[in-house]
Amino acid sequence: MNPLDTIKQKIDTLNQFEDHQKDEKGSILKEIDEFLGKITKPMETREQRFKDLHIPPSVERLEPKNEEEIQKIIQDAYNDKEPTIVRVIGASHSLPSAILTAKDIPKNVKAKLISLTKFRGVVINDAEKIATALAGTNLGQDPENEDSTIENGLLYQLNQRGYSLPHTGGIIHQTVGGFISTGSSGGSVIHSLFESIIGIRIIDGTGKIHDLKMSDTDNSKFLAVGVSMGLMGIITKVTFKLDKKFFITGTQTISPIKPLSRDINVGAPIDMFGDGDKDQQIPSLLDFFSNSMDFDAEFNRILWWPEDGVDRLTIWKAKKILKVDGTDLPVNPYELFPEVLNSQVPAQLAASLILKVLKLAQSPNKVFKKIAVFLYAAFNPIGSQSFQDIWWSGLPMDDKLDSKILPVAFSEFWLPLDKSKEVMNDLQQLFKNHPESIGNMFLEIYCAKKSPFWLNPSYETDSVRFDFTYNLGDPCGTPEEHYNYYWKILKKHTFRCHWGKYKPEYYNKRIPSLYPKFKEWMDIREELDPKQIFVTLYWRNLFNIKPI
Repeated sequence: MNPLDTIKQKIDTLNQFEDHQKDEKGSILKEIDEFLGKITKPMETREQRFKDLHIPPSVERLEPKNEEEIQKIIQDAYNDKEPTIVRVIGASHSLPSAILTAKDIPKNVKAKLISLTKFRGVVINDAEKIATALAGTNLGQDPENEDSTIENGLLYQLNQRGYSLPHTGGIIHQTVGGFISTGSSGGSVIHSLFESIIGIRIIDGTGKIHDLKMSDTDNSKFLAVGVSMGLMGIITKVTFKLDKKFFITGTQTISPIKPLSRDINVGAPIDMFGDGDKDQQIPSLLDFFSNSMDFDAEFNRILWWPEDGVDRLTIWKAKKILKVDGTDLPVNPYELFPEVLNSQVPAQLAASLILKVLKLAQSPNKVFKKIAVFLYAAFNPIGSQSFQDIWWSGLPMDDKLDSKILPVAFSEFWLPLDKSKEVMNDLQQLFKNHPESIGNMFLEIYCAKKSPFWLNPSYETDSVRFDFTYNLGDPCGTPEEHYNYYWKILKKHTFRCHWGKYKPEYYNKRIPSLYPKFKEWMDIREELDPKQIFVTLYWRNLFNIKPI
């Protein structure tokens, strides 16, 4: 049965609705029918991506096909007598202001928005076991860009030649240039895509081309440019060192978050708030991340659903496996959502509806709360699934998520691993005192390996990451209003923010003290972009960049 029909059937049988509640029941059923209609709508293209930024018509949109065209765009902006901003849009996985919006363009300033969708390709050097990707190449497939296919994605091409990268993100829609520019990362303290980057080619704000390498005697520009949010120039090529392709095998379990138990039907196999239980051989959250190899979790991700009556934990973990002879292993893919008619779309539509209904979990009305808790339990039952897959397809566990059906905003904090317990207890207290702060989504908890890149949020430290999610289909409030609860309660902590996601207003004052190499980074930024053609009002305010 279609998951949506299951929801309708269950709601229809909840006869406890009082007369004044029947309108609410009818509204929910009507919304389900509207969701069913969405399944037949055609896929939106990258044209919609430009519209979503709400940029004025005066902004020039460009799709250069080669490096010479990119260089000319920059040189024209640099030589223009009128101030001009040049920004690049990748897969639009970042906060709109991090790319370009109308409010981020100063008055009397021209703007050019570049898409590198026509600038894609991969060259693999078998002799040196390296690959160079053009910056507009997607890691995987961007489902909202008709130029992007699985076959022209970087990861697929590497795998076809028998190679791999150490890790991917949970989603691989992003372009190569966009992914590294924001310091994005998958969940692991053992592996990181950034450790495979050995070369970056960038065109600076004057039009000059720089070939930067990790092996340079003075590699300061390489370490600065690696995570630079498009503020030092336009990255055109990235070179990676390659490993042999591998498979992953793992499990996802869903359990109550309390009590502690090795039986997921009874409780949680990780102590999220304490120091673990030696008698039951249950690790603390810190131990689980720090010693992940001991728990077959060198790749990992945790979701916490703290809604009243739900309070469940989803633990995704996997380890690398590799056959000595290099032959393939059987594949049993991870399912983010159950498939209906060979598609996960109906289940995602159901999930989108559930997230709206989960808002009812905060209602004092017992019937509404009962609906919300039932719906979550029905589609996220306590239990486990096992999976085995090739690296490039298995590691991005959320890649089948459709951002148009389930639009989500994020605010992500990175802290030293040893802060895991303290932050979890602060959040538990927040949810107890202010249940309205929970919203109708989950809290994502994962980790990142330390990085040498100066403005990577995990610079010089293995990090725990708390990714606060907000369903943009939530009829109540705004992302900023929702995140404000977390920004206040965690203000006492020394955290670093993901550059492509929402940040608290006070964050700009903290940045210089958070990054030991920030001054050097700013000096190189000024050298590479002397006319500030890559600087919008958003980034000017965040980094306190003084006008020329």
